[in-house]
Amino acid sequence: MSVDLTPTIEYPVEQLEPVQKTLLSELLNSVTQLGDRKAACENARVITPKQLHSLNITPQQRGIVLSYFYIHQKRECEVEEYGEFARLVAANLAVQKQSEVLRFVNALNTVSSSVYFDYVETELEFNQLPESVRNKTYQAEFLQHPFSLMHTLEQFE
Repeated sequence: MSVDLTPTIEYPVEQLEPVQKTLLSELLNSVTQLGDRKAACENARVITPKQLHSLNITPQQRGIVLSYFYIHQKRECEVEEYGEFARLVAANLAVQKQSEVLRFVNALNTVSSSVYFDYVETELEFNQLPESVRNKTYQAEFLQHPFSLMHTLEQFE
């Protein structure tokens, strides 16, 4: 399902210079493509408690491991669309002059990039795990493919 974000701009875009208008339009198209890709990357596969118990890790480590691999898989799946989005954010920040448009571009960037900021934090936590735990998880085939984090975590409540 695509969502056209063009009407969400409250700044009269007809007042923008042609290059500014074109770049903003390309950014909005990129956001739509990134959203479509994010939806396509969603996966209903659930990692079972048996699979996770085979790793012999603590519940705290389990949360870090699941978060890390979930975000890693999403990031890998969305890399092309996110790269184009990031390029267009940078281009818009360089050419847009109106503060309303700049605030809008920054807001789009914040919302669309949140999973990547989360990944950096999660990666730091993951890298602080003992090397033996990291090695086991990299070797676990069931963590190497997209899965539903929420449905997996529900099994442990």
